[in-house]
Amino acid sequence: MAISKKTKRRVGKVIYTFFLLLYSFVLIVLVGKVLGDWNKYLTAYENAQYETLVDAYMENLKSSEWDSQVAVAVSTMQHPFQTDEECSEVIHKMLGETLQYQRDNSRSTATCIVYNVYCNGNTVGYFQIEQDLSAANKIDIGIFAYIFDASNLCPWKLTGDSFDISNFTFTSSLTVTVPASYSVQLNGHTLGSEYITETGIQYDVLKKYYEEFPDLPTKVTYTVTDLIFGTLDPVIYDQNGKLFEMDSSKNDSQFMEECSAAERSEMETFARSFVEPYARFTGTKNLWGNYGELKTYVKDGSDLHERMNLFIEGGADYMNFHTVVVSNIDVNSVYALGGGFYVIDVSYDTTNYADYKTVEESCNKKIIVCKDADGVLAVSVE
Repeated sequence: MAISKKTKRRVGKVIYTFFLLLYSFVLIVLVGKVLGDWNKYLTAYENAQYETLVDAYMENLKSSEWDSQVAVAVSTMQHPFQTDEECSEVIHKMLGETLQYQRDNSRSTATCIVYNVYCNGNTVGYFQIEQDLSAANKIDIGIFAYIFDASNLCPWKLTGDSFDISNFTFTSSLTVTVPASYSVQLNGHTLGSEYITETGIQYDVLKKYYEEFPDLPTKVTYTVTDLIFGTLDPVIYDQNGKLFEMDSSKNDSQFMEECSAAERSEMETFARSFVEPYARFTGTKNLWGNYGELKTYVKDGSDLHERMNLFIEGGADYMNFHTVVVSNIDVNSVYALGGGFYVIDVSYDTTNYADYKTVEESCNKKIIVCKDADGVLAVSVE
């Protein structure tokens, strides 16, 4: 039976359509394969770029890891006067907040790169990345394996890092000298006796009196060595627990305790009574009568008492009755030294009528006074 042309055309169209669809399917599969393999290649290529790993590492270091590194450093150093957080803040400020990195070519190779890490120019550590050559056989880039060498597409990985800031000087030392009865605080922490490096330091304004009065107040020196992160200002409290502002331009008289109003009044009264017989005794030849008056204000056995006796025993003309007139007596200050001792700073003027002439002088004396069961009596005059 003969096949008609119409039937042949219909069969031809079916066959053509089938092969066209088959070709399209094969082409689509092939294109999909190529695109899939290309995507694998691009992914492998991206993973093979070490810059991506470096950027990710530095981002993590800046956001969190660096704080951990600083905390580790702080934990290895003594800081009894500051918290970990305070010390970390000091380190951040001293090193700076800007973390940077730079390739160290002297330690790097084609498959291993070392980067030094800097903090505002200070070298604080390094990190190392290496190409994972063992992954070469695991890289699947399909048909592109015939074009590209898979060993060149090995990914990079972090193989080590290290940070060391122990060589940087973050700590400082402090030395402060105060009266032994005072206390010193650093950041709210009172310095204990373990920080006292010198004791028995004499007041510069009382050096003349220590031999005779060993119980006079002295100073101590506190020294804190390399335990302060950054700097801390010492806070000083006097023996009464009152905040004391020390002035380095002043002498040790700033430490001497001002007397109460009642004590000052008592000492002023004594000074005004003492000055006139003392000036007459030391300024004229009329010693005998003046000695009897002055000695009532002087403590037996004291330095002043011995000096008076030596003066008398040295011989004097008791028949010469010259006169000293005292005027303008001013008590400048009265300080308590402790143990019943006081320093009275007094100024006065004298007019001495002697040897047919008049001599006028202005005097300033420091009277050391002892107040005990015998009353208020002078023990020394300077």
